[in-house]
Amino acid sequence: MLKRILILVLLIAGQASGQNAPGIPGPDERHYPTLIHAELPLYPPLAITAHISGKIEVEITVENGSVVETKVKSATFPGSPALSNPSLANLKTWRFRSEPRTTFLVTYIYQIAGEQTEQPENPRVELDLPHLVKVTGRRFKPTRN
Repeated sequence: MLKRILILVLLIAGQASGQNAPGIPGPDERHYPTLIHAELPLYPPLAITAHISGKIEVEITVENGSVVETKVKSATFPGSPALSNPSLANLKTWRFRSEPRTTFLVTYIYQIAGEQTEQPENPRVELDLPHLVKVTGRRFKPTRN
């Protein structure tokens, strides 16, 4: 329940921060449909362990509130599914208000920062929806049993 409330608060904050004063055009005139649901993205554990970070740009097409098509437009590690597959899977959880078909870019940034920890930690997620998702993980020292 707390996770759903957090997602709702982040969605509202992200939409409110992107609004301009009436009559004043913003720097990006592109229309984004209204996002009503999105699962939190994950930093793939294997990518954290292997210290893989990068940026993925995905072209997303939305129709009648659902994601109908996704296509990786650019990636730091082209051809590597370590970060692109989780990004595409996350996008498929997104739901929008029903509007005409629209296409736009979403950027996912995965980075590893901070001091190494003894145990894996939950990644930090920053959202500027629906166009930017930033996930920051911390290195951890694997133990042998």
